[in-house]
Amino acid sequence: MGLNEKIIFLGILGIGAIVGVISFTIFSDLPPIPGNTKSIYKQDLPPPPPPTAQASSNTESKVDPATVKADVTLTILDGAATQGNPDYDPKELSVKKGNIIKVENADSLPHTVTNGEGANDPNSAKIFDTSLIMGGEAGILQTEEIDAGEHPYYCTVHPYMTGSLKVE
Repeated sequence: MGLNEKIIFLGILGIGAIVGVISFTIFSDLPPIPGNTKSIYKQDLPPPPPPTAQASSNTESKVDPATVKADVTLTILDGAATQGNPDYDPKELSVKKGNIIKVENADSLPHTVTNGEGANDPNSAKIFDTSLIMGGEAGILQTEEIDAGEHPYYCTVHPYMTGSLKVE
């Protein structure tokens, strides 16, 4: 690179720096003002969709599991997130239709109990789903809307965690 090219390069670099400092100085003094809607960039958002019932809402609890008298307890074991470790206890759970299942997460990581063979199952979460149960917390599954039969389930966070729910 010759002397003239170096001078041109440094000139362009200097102009860029000057433009950057000026832009920062001008725009840093213009903080956003809450409630100010006068902007050419403002776009109104569409209204939020109305809440819809999901298939899993029939079995997912909206109550505090500590206050519910459960008929059966399903435990997510400590260390269940490590593939190969025991995960659900009992692995095969049998209940009567209408029983309330308390799902206790004894692990430190979040887990779910979701019907289906895995994430690629087209019927996944259509019968029951606890949603995320954080470590040390509990959830509830209500079986009154679950048809009799065997229902495989898995954890949506750790799909290698599997079990089976038999509703009689």
